[in-house]
Amino acid sequence: MSQTLDQAGPAIARWLAPYLARELGLDRRETAQPSGIGYDDTTCAAFVRELGTGVLNRAIDFFMKLDQDGQVGSVELAQHLNLGTPRNISSALTNSLKQRARALGLDNPWADGVSSNDRTVWINRDGLAARMVVAIQVEQQRRFSP
Repeated sequence: MSQTLDQAGPAIARWLAPYLARELGLDRRETAQPSGIGYDDTTCAAFVRELGTGVLNRAIDFFMKLDQDGQVGSVELAQHLNLGTPRNISSALTNSLKQRARALGLDNPWADGVSSNDRTVWINRDGLAARMVVAIQVEQQRRFSP
């Protein structure tokens, strides 16, 4: 039994480390991001209005995942969006979202982090993901209603 605990202990510690570091303010790898101020309902609607349909459909899955789980790692997101590999996330989703944010003079509508295994993590910031989900749903309804 102690051998099993000796094997499980380090795995559990690696899993908990980024959460503990963030909670204690010790995660220096996480990029400091301003709050979601500036993303009111009107701004969220303007943000999603110019997105292509494919990006819009992936964005709703992305923001729903952030809203539900608080954060999502690159491997999990690639699987969730059926993109095959995390390398496809930027071209299929985040580049377009970053361009929209820049065009509106806003920060990205998420916070960035790095997992304990040096993978990208997207983090819901100030409940912004829920506002984005609503804006996307309204935009999808506008586009696809007769």
